[in-house]
Order: sequence, then C-alpha cells, then structure tokens
Amino acid sequence: MDEAEPPRWTIAQHFAAGSIAIMQIATDRAHCARQPVCHHFYEVDPIDPRTVSMEATYRHAVPLFALAGVDFLPDRLEAWETIKPEEEWLQARIPAIVEAAERVGLVYRGWTWEPRDRQPIAAADFHIINNRTV
Repeated sequence: MDEAEPPRWTIAQHFAAGSIAIMQIATDRAHCARQPVCHHFYEVDPIDPRTVSMEATYRHAVPLFALAGVDFLPDRLEAWETIKPEEEWLQARIPAIVEAAERVGLVYRGWTWEPRDRQPIAAADFHIINNRTV
C-alpha cells in the first residue's frame, strides 16, 4: 500500500458505514423505489491506462461480479445495481463484492446511492464530490 493511500476498510467498517447510509436513505420519502447504487474500486497494482486497456485488463471480472449480484464496468472500475439498500442486502452483498474484488486484484472502496435528482448518500472510504445542482 502506498503511503498516500488510505488504509483499507474492514468488513466491519463497510457494515458500519452502510448501516448509517441506510438510515439516511430511509428518511428520503421522495425516493422510496429502487434507485441506482454504484460500487467503487481501485487497483491493488495500478496499470497505466495510456498503455494498457482497463477494459481488457478487467473484462474477465465481469462474470465474477455478476455472481455477486452487480454489473461490473471494467473500464471505470465501478459496479452498478438498482436496489433499495436495506440491512439484509448490506450483510449479503458487501462480503460477496469484497471477495470478488480481492480475487481480481481490486480493493472495494464502498458504495453510493445515487437517485438522479439529489445528492448521493455514500458508504465509502472517500468523500463524494458531485457537481449536481440539487
């Protein structure tokens, strides 16, 4: 791990942050339906995307993440699903995603709940910067 890189979150930290985010999501009565959730990753051993294709490097991970219940976009190191996050989902989904990430040389950074017309709610080890006007 690079000295500038934040320490990796444990499963317990993902669960704790996720539980807080789920409580915040539950208070949003305008978005009761399922919404997009983005899962974020970074590389254990980064490649240079100017010389090596991210998509080609991580294409093999798409089926593995599908087994974990998400659609992985290898060119962006993101995985997406449309869901209403709840505790049962958190307890089942996060360990499966962490395991899939570790198997392909990625680190799971957390997830963001992203309805189209509001700021995201995050359960991630980084601050979300979003240029939405809402």
